[in-house]
Formats: sequence, structure tokens, C-alpha cells
Amino acid sequence: MHTKQTQTNEILKHPFPQQRPEVKIVESDDRITEVDCPELQWWFAVPEMGEPHFRVEYDANTLELDAIVEITPTAPVTIRGIDCVGLQIREWLAPRDWPDVNPPVMMYATLDDAHSRWISVVNIVDGKQVSYTIGDEWFEDQWGGPLKRRIVDDGRYELQADGSYRITDGQGFGAGTYDVTIGENTFHCLRVLDVDISEPHGGELAEVFVESGGRTVFFRRYDGRYLRGHDLVSKYPNNRRIVINDVVYVHSDCSGWAHDQLTSVSLHPTP
Repeated sequence: MHTKQTQTNEILKHPFPQQRPEVKIVESDDRITEVDCPELQWWFAVPEMGEPHFRVEYDANTLELDAIVEITPTAPVTIRGIDCVGLQIREWLAPRDWPDVNPPVMMYATLDDAHSRWISVVNIVDGKQVSYTIGDEWFEDQWGGPLKRRIVDDGRYELQADGSYRITDGQGFGAGTYDVTIGENTFHCLRVLDVDISEPHGGELAEVFVESGGRTVFFRRYDGRYLRGHDLVSKYPNNRRIVINDVVYVHSDCSGWAHDQLTSVSLHPTP
């Protein structure tokens, strides 16, 4: 068990190694066509009472631990007539020149048989807690509406001879089946590509590996080549790339670096 400082100088214990374990991703012929994912996508926590959930970010180049996020269910609550669960968020960031961001300190979310959904989010603004809640202007623009638990692979992403993808008439986010080995644990996963194709030069792309039980084990974020106002291919010539409909997405996130994210689920072998 390792100990780090949170942004609030509290001690945050976590079960992950300082350096990212070896990760192997191999395509599988044993196809998964759908999974039931109860998580808040892509925060990886399930909005129900239980044990704290961790996710960690490793620098994809140095493989060193860069960030830890702990999400702890607190209590069932009712907000604007909706039953939900409070989720306390604590974060630790490695000492480096991070961009100025304001992550939430509390979230309230709900889960039913078909969807998960954010109901309210609490941020610290000028030292005070400020809540943003379903029904408020811009809330859904920022946090989205109901998230479908059922994620399917219906052939939406058609692999081309050059390794790029074309989007078909399919509506699912599934993009193949892979065996993902993290350290000594192997997971049979649906690969998910959740991409913003509304931006002409590419928005954000999430590459997610969801094991057959519906939980995320491995995650990468990509940005469209020109999303940040400069050419990410020139800036990161050696970073991983995914090409969809001729748009190039580069392994990089809003921090300005590339990260590999692991979740609590990745620490435990599949039963």
C-alpha cells in the first residue's frame, strides 16, 4: 500500500504501484457483442453504496504515477425528487506543471436498470462550494443526460486496410474484442471508442476496455489533431494515434500529456 499527498494535503492511501505494470492488449476471436456497464462514463465509479473506487493515471511515456482519484460513496440522498447516491471525490496530482482545473469535490448520481446519470455536481469556487444540478442551465451540456448501460458492438467502426476506421450506419460504441493483461491479471474486454465526430478537425476520443462483467479496466484519452489549437502530431510524433473517418486522434488529454488509466477493477483477477 502506497501513501501520497492529496491536493488538500491529506494522506491518500492507494493500492497501485508507483510505476505502471506491463499492459498487453491482444485481439480475441471470442467476440463480445454487448456489455452492461453500470458506471458513470468515463469516471468508472458505479453510483451505489459500497467501497471506495480508485482510478490512477500513469504518464504514458515514463510510466510513472501521475494522478490518483478516489471516489467514495457517502449516503443515499434525494435531489429534486430523484433518488441518488453522493460520491465524494479526492484527488492527488504529482508535482508538475498541471493546467489550472477545478475538479468536483462531490457528485450525486443515480442508477436504474437501463441508465446511469449525474444529478448534481459540487465544485469549489473562490473557496465556496457551488452546486450545479439537473435542470440548471447548461448542466446537461457539461455532464450529459442519461448514459446507456448497454454498450454494443454492431459494426459501427469498420477497420480499413491501412488500420484506420470508417464509421458505418451502426450506432454502438463497441470496436472489437480484446484480451487485456495488466500485470498478472487478464480480462476479456469489449473495446469501446467513444468519439466526438461533430468537430470537423476532431474532438475528444475515449478508448475504453470494458471487461465482460461491465467494468472498465483500462482507459486512454485522445484529442483530435488540432483540438488544442496546434498540431498534436508535430508535438507528439511518437504518441499513439487512431484515425476515424480520416480524422487523426492523438494520445493526449487536456493536461497536455498522454496518460494510461487503470481502475480498481484492474487489480483483481476475473473470477
